[in-house]
Amino acid sequence: MLENALDPLKGINGYKGAAIADFTGEVLVSDSSNLSGDIEFTSATFNDIFRAAHKASKDLDLGATEIMDIHTENAVVLMGCSGEASRSHIHVFVIIAKDGNQALAKMAMRKVLPAIVDELT
Repeated sequence: MLENALDPLKGINGYKGAAIADFTGEVLVSDSSNLSGDIEFTSATFNDIFRAAHKASKDLDLGATEIMDIHTENAVVLMGCSGEASRSHIHVFVIIAKDGNQALAKMAMRKVLPAIVDELT
Protein backbone atom coordinates (compact mmCIF):
# COMPACT_ATOMS: atom_id res chain seq x y z
CA MET A 1 0.00 0.00 0.00
CA LEU A 2 2.96 2.37 0.45
CA GLU A 3 3.04 2.82 -3.35
CA ASN A 4 -0.19 4.85 -3.06
CA ALA A 5 1.17 7.10 -0.32
CA LEU A 6 2.45 9.61 -2.86
CA ASP A 7 -0.86 9.86 -4.75
CA PRO A 8 -2.12 12.96 -2.86
CA LEU A 9 0.99 14.82 -4.02
CA LYS A 10 0.82 13.88 -7.70
CA GLY A 11 -2.15 16.09 -8.54
CA ILE A 12 -0.57 19.28 -7.20
CA ASN A 13 0.16 21.93 -9.81
CA GLY A 14 3.87 21.76 -10.67
CA TYR A 15 4.50 18.31 -9.14
CA LYS A 16 7.68 16.78 -10.53
CA GLY A 17 8.43 13.86 -8.22
CA ALA A 18 8.62 12.56 -4.68
CA ALA A 19 10.23 9.96 -2.48
CA ILE A 20 9.74 8.47 0.95
CA ALA A 21 12.90 7.41 2.77
CA ASP A 22 13.70 6.06 6.18
CA PHE A 23 15.91 8.28 8.34
CA THR A 24 19.05 6.55 7.02
CA GLY A 25 18.22 7.62 3.46
CA GLU A 26 17.01 4.28 2.12
CA VAL A 27 14.22 5.04 -0.34
CA LEU A 28 11.07 3.06 0.42
CA VAL A 29 9.03 4.33 -2.53
CA SER A 30 9.53 7.02 -5.14
CA ASP A 31 8.00 8.59 -8.22
CA SER A 32 10.29 10.20 -10.76
CA SER A 33 7.96 10.11 -13.77
CA ASN A 34 8.40 13.87 -14.39
CA LEU A 35 12.12 14.00 -13.58
CA SER A 36 15.35 12.99 -15.21
CA GLY A 37 18.16 11.51 -13.15
CA ASP A 38 18.31 9.04 -10.30
CA ILE A 39 15.79 10.05 -7.63
CA GLU A 40 17.03 7.37 -5.21
CA PHE A 41 20.57 8.76 -5.29
CA THR A 42 19.44 12.37 -5.02
CA SER A 43 16.97 11.53 -2.23
CA ALA A 44 19.79 9.93 -0.26
CA THR A 45 21.87 13.09 -0.77
CA PHE A 46 18.99 15.37 0.28
CA ASN A 47 18.48 13.08 3.28
CA ASP A 48 22.04 13.81 4.42
CA ILE A 49 21.36 17.54 4.10
CA PHE A 50 18.14 17.16 6.09
CA ARG A 51 19.86 15.18 8.84
CA ALA A 52 22.55 17.87 9.04
CA ALA A 53 19.77 20.45 9.48
CA HIS A 54 18.31 18.28 12.28
CA LYS A 55 21.66 18.35 14.06
CA ALA A 56 22.28 22.06 13.52
CA SER A 57 18.84 23.09 14.79
CA LYS A 58 19.16 20.79 17.81
CA ASP A 59 22.63 22.19 18.54
CA LEU A 60 20.93 25.59 18.91
CA ASP A 61 18.29 24.05 21.20
CA LEU A 62 15.63 24.71 18.54
CA GLY A 63 14.53 21.09 18.29
CA ALA A 64 14.62 18.87 15.23
CA THR A 65 13.93 20.24 11.76
CA GLU A 66 10.37 19.50 10.63
CA ILE A 67 10.24 20.96 7.11
CA MET A 68 12.97 22.35 4.91
CA ASP A 69 12.95 23.96 1.45
CA ILE A 70 15.73 24.07 -1.11
CA HIS A 71 15.10 26.54 -3.90
CA THR A 72 16.84 25.86 -7.19
CA GLU A 73 16.77 27.63 -10.53
CA ASN A 74 13.77 25.62 -11.78
CA ALA A 75 12.19 23.90 -8.78
CA VAL A 76 11.77 23.66 -5.04
CA VAL A 77 12.67 20.57 -3.05
CA LEU A 78 10.49 20.23 0.03
CA MET A 79 11.61 17.91 2.78
CA GLY A 80 9.46 16.82 5.70
CA CYS A 81 10.08 14.63 8.72
CA SER A 82 7.67 12.45 10.68
CA GLY A 83 9.59 13.29 13.84
CA GLU A 84 12.50 11.58 15.53
CA ALA A 85 10.24 10.25 18.29
CA SER A 86 7.67 8.98 15.79
CA ARG A 87 6.83 5.28 15.69
CA SER A 88 8.55 5.28 12.30
CA HIS A 89 11.11 8.02 11.62
CA ILE A 90 10.76 8.83 7.93
CA HIS A 91 11.53 11.68 5.55
CA VAL A 92 9.39 12.73 2.58
CA PHE A 93 10.87 14.61 -0.37
CA VAL A 94 8.63 16.45 -2.84
CA ILE A 95 9.89 18.30 -5.89
CA ILE A 96 7.67 21.08 -7.22
CA ALA A 97 8.26 23.38 -10.19
CA LYS A 98 9.29 26.88 -9.15
CA ASP A 99 5.91 28.21 -10.33
CA GLY A 100 3.98 25.25 -8.87
CA ASN A 101 1.74 25.32 -5.82
CA GLN A 102 4.37 25.07 -3.09
CA ALA A 103 1.91 25.94 -0.31
CA LEU A 104 -0.43 23.10 -1.26
CA ALA A 105 2.54 20.73 -1.56
CA LYS A 106 3.60 21.57 2.01
CA MET A 107 0.06 21.06 3.30
CA ALA A 108 -0.24 17.74 1.47
CA MET A 109 3.15 16.60 2.75
CA ARG A 110 2.06 17.35 6.34
CA LYS A 111 -1.04 15.20 5.73
CA VAL A 112 0.71 12.24 4.15
CA LEU A 113 3.44 11.98 6.81
CA PRO A 114 1.15 10.58 9.56
CA ALA A 115 -0.59 8.29 7.06
CA ILE A 116 2.77 6.86 5.98
CA VAL A 117 3.81 6.32 9.62
CA ASP A 118 0.51 4.49 10.23
CA GLU A 119 1.16 2.35 7.15
CA LEU A 120 4.66 1.41 8.30
CA THR A 121 3.75 0.53 11.90
